[in-house]
Amino acid sequence: MAIDRYQLANELAALRDLAAERWSEDPLPVGRAALDRLKREIDEHDLHRNVAELETDGYTVLPPGKAGPLSLIEEIKAAMRRLQETRPSDALGASSGLGATLFHMLPEDPAFEQALMAPAPLVLVTYLLGYRAKLSQCTGLIKDTGAPALPIHADHSGKFPAPWGKLSNYTVVTWVLTDYTRENGALCVWPGSHRWGRPVPAEMRMVHDHEEIRVVEVPAGSVIAWHGSLWHGAVPRAADGERMTLVLPHVRDPIQAQEHFWASTTPEMIARNPPRFATLMGLTSAYGWMQDGPDPRRLAMGPTEGSQFE
Repeated sequence: MAIDRYQLANELAALRDLAAERWSEDPLPVGRAALDRLKREIDEHDLHRNVAELETDGYTVLPPGKAGPLSLIEEIKAAMRRLQETRPSDALGASSGLGATLFHMLPEDPAFEQALMAPAPLVLVTYLLGYRAKLSQCTGLIKDTGAPALPIHADHSGKFPAPWGKLSNYTVVTWVLTDYTRENGALCVWPGSHRWGRPVPAEMRMVHDHEEIRVVEVPAGSVIAWHGSLWHGAVPRAADGERMTLVLPHVRDPIQAQEHFWASTTPEMIARNPPRFATLMGLTSAYGWMQDGPDPRRLAMGPTEGSQFE
């Protein structure tokens, strides 16, 4: 059945109109104003150490309660379990090291919106990607006993040609929903590798016990953020039970998101969230358009050229 492109264009235009209205309530800053606002937000949420760790190690951890109340962790887990009962979750195969994978969860439960809009992680996203960052995925990972290791890799691989510059174009925010320990199949990272700007060589993809690799053992409720060039993976899971994770990758505004959030966002979602939510959905980006052509208002929302904190 063919899609009615005119109806689709009208629906998208209506969403963008609503997004423009919300954006006018809090226009995102550019240039020096963006840098000043970011500094205030780092101060407000006491994130100086985390910003320093992003620079030196390429990743940082927010302790339980810093990103959001522990009750939100339980809401996210409950929503993921409901989705697991009704959705296929093995699209990438059990041997991928990711576990059962639930894609495009954001429209399914407001708990995911709350995680996305949590202020402290969003400040770290802004630091790495700028104010016009967009959500690229809202993905749930559930690992059972015996889940294999996730190979060491960098998220920039397969998306951007190497060598990579110093800026991150793809940044991941991971909500740890069950305790991360070595036995539970925790994340592992190679601290400082984000500065090398290159993919992981094939012979290094399964070196989870290398002396430079650090296993990130943190309690449930922690939130981890990292630079897109960071070498990381996950160790095998040996413990009983499940490891549950919510993964929220983000991209810079000119980069295409992996999931089509502009197509699944509803007016109700825009109305109940802060104005920046529409930008995270890609609804204030200048591009793309359909037969209605470019909207001058969205072109005017574009960033000032040359600012990292757009």
